[in-house]
Amino acid sequence: MAQMRKISVDELRPGMRFDRPVYIDSNNILVDSNVSIKESDIKKLKNWGVSQIETAGAIISTEADMKLEERIESQFSADVRCIVDEYNTLLKKRRDLIDVHRRACGEVEKAHTAIKANEKFGLEGLSAVLDDIIKVLGESPNIFIFLYGLDEGKNYLVVHSVNVTFYALIIGIALKYTPEKLKELGLGTLLIDAGMLKIPPYIIHKQSNLTDQEFNLIKTHPLHGYRALKQLGTVGEKVAIVGLQHHESYDGRGYPRGLKGHQIDEYAKIAAIADSYEAQITNRSYRKRQYFYHAMRNLLSSGVNRFDPVILKVFLSRMSVYPIGSMVRLNDGSVGIVVGSISQKPLRPIVKLVFDREGTRVTDTRMVNLLEEISLYIVKALEEEEAGVNFLDVL
Repeated sequence: MAQMRKISVDELRPGMRFDRPVYIDSNNILVDSNVSIKESDIKKLKNWGVSQIETAGAIISTEADMKLEERIESQFSADVRCIVDEYNTLLKKRRDLIDVHRRACGEVEKAHTAIKANEKFGLEGLSAVLDDIIKVLGESPNIFIFLYGLDEGKNYLVVHSVNVTFYALIIGIALKYTPEKLKELGLGTLLIDAGMLKIPPYIIHKQSNLTDQEFNLIKTHPLHGYRALKQLGTVGEKVAIVGLQHHESYDGRGYPRGLKGHQIDEYAKIAAIADSYEAQITNRSYRKRQYFYHAMRNLLSSGVNRFDPVILKVFLSRMSVYPIGSMVRLNDGSVGIVVGSISQKPLRPIVKLVFDREGTRVTDTRMVNLLEEISLYIVKALEEEEAGVNFLDVL
């Protein structure tokens, strides 16, 4: 049996790997065999006052491995600092979101009123408020979290169109769209449900299942919207086509024309994802809303055939498996709210504690970085009712 030997913690470097487990003491393992020691592991040892570790193994990492690990650790540390900084900025921007959302709803409502009356309408007000939406997203990328519950119960079509615009622009920004393309995409989504104004209101607000005839009427709304925008609004083809094609499916099973793949305009592909996600996380008269994690999971499971896989991947990368605001339980029993994550490690987000492992409400700000706290992991995503708090109250 190989002889255990002690190694000074000062000699450890990020990226070191041994061919046998490394122990803190006889009862506690630091890392298993062939697992790289991280900078965070070294920091913990020093914080705990541990001066030596033990192993019977030999170093199997190369100098290049360790340098690469150091670069990765350094980048992750920078990313984590950025996430926390963005979170602190986010909390100060809620009023900005509420203001621009209210004005956007007002402009969309004006356009809807004109369409219902078969009157022409201009785009000046919509264009101006769209500039402000793009601005607030640029200043605080996660500000969309405050859309939750905003004006819920009022004019669903108006609020839904504005909320969809935020999610669509998040994708457009991630795709590095030019300002001109962001404006086209945003105008298309602000007017995405223009055709629903031609559908009998009782169908839109019906609390029971639609009949086949009623659903067939719903399926005509993209065509109604396209015609209305072309006849009554001064919109270009790229804007009008968003509403026309946002219910087309990547596999060709959508409506109204059964387009598939590259036949569908890219703006419409983006709008389809944003529309589906927003619809799931919003309460409706006939069903309760999904929570963020479950909505994202549903989107991914159904999206194999419905959505463009490249754009869906961009949305997932931007929102993460656990979108900001997700309430989660950790394996030690503590409960927290996700405040951000690194795209390379979506299952290891940064969590702000709400309840500690004893179930006591945490009143100060305690962040748990699951990238560093390797003994902790998420065991369950919670609904607000399960967590016992409103996430906006603890964000």
